[in-house]
Amino acid sequence: MSAVARRYAKALFALARERKQEEAIASELDQVAELVRDPELSAAWNNPLLSGAERRQLTVVLRQQLQLSELCGQFLEYLADHKRLGELCSIRDHYERLLDEAANRTRARIVTALPLTEAELEQIVQLLRQRTGKTVLATTAEDPSLLGGFVVEVEGKVFDASVANELNLLAARLGAGASH
Repeated sequence: MSAVARRYAKALFALARERKQEEAIASELDQVAELVRDPELSAAWNNPLLSGAERRQLTVVLRQQLQLSELCGQFLEYLADHKRLGELCSIRDHYERLLDEAANRTRARIVTALPLTEAELEQIVQLLRQRTGKTVLATTAEDPSLLGGFVVEVEGKVFDASVANELNLLAARLGAGASH
């Protein structure tokens, strides 16, 4: 993530916090970032040939279409004026981290071979909550190649409790033993 994105995110977060709009701005940034992923809009959004007025007009249309708050709309216009629209997704990502930090929460990605039951998910989330001391926002995904168990990514760390990983470790140990 660029230093520019971090600076913009910090500035926006400070303004949102002053207005007690931190969560609302996060939601609006998510909406805009989701739209900018569309290839057609992305091409316009990141077009270096657009004039300043055209970039600003693009943000005005988005502001109206999405019914964005004054703060978010002004922020997008500021990005347009300073040719930083291409940084929006990185800014949104850093803003989300700042928001999570302020709310004492963390995000976790849990990958399992089969879908988790609510009870299993809650058990893993509870364990993560105990380990991190934070509220845990979990997303889940399935990967049949794990064979069983789970892999958790949280706070830049990966905990691999999958059957596939255990088999790989066992194979490595057996292979190391065979070479002696």
